[in-house]
Amino acid sequence: MPKFPSCKVDDFQREFDELFDEILIGRWRTPATASEPAMVLEHKDCYEARVCTGAFKPSELDLQVTEDRLKVRARQGAGGGSWERQLTFSDTIETEMVTAKWAKGILTVVLPKKDKRPRPERK
Repeated sequence: MPKFPSCKVDDFQREFDELFDEILIGRWRTPATASEPAMVLEHKDCYEARVCTGAFKPSELDLQVTEDRLKVRARQGAGGGSWERQLTFSDTIETEMVTAKWAKGILTVVLPKKDKRPRPERK
C-alpha cells in the first residue's frame, strides 16, 4: 500500500484558498504592464490613441505630450506597480489642443495634427 504524506484538512484548505486567490483573483488586480494593448487611429485631422491602463486609476496616470510623442506613465502608491508607454507620431501634434478621457480602464487621448498649410502673410 502506497504511503502518502500526512496532510491536515486545514492545511489543504488554506493552500487551496491561496492558490485560488493567486490564480483567479490576483490576476485581475495586477497593474497594467508595458505589454498592455494600445491602439492608434489616424484620422484626417488628428490621432486618437487608446491605451489600456489595467488597474491604474486616472489619478495615478501622468501624460506628457511633445510635438511628435505621447508618453503615458502610471504609478501606484507605496509598493504598487508602475509602467510607461510611448507612442510616436509622424505628423506634428498641436500640443495645446490635446484632450484625454478615461473610462473603464481605457485612456483615450485625442491629439490634433498641426495645420501644414502656410499661414497667409499680413501686409
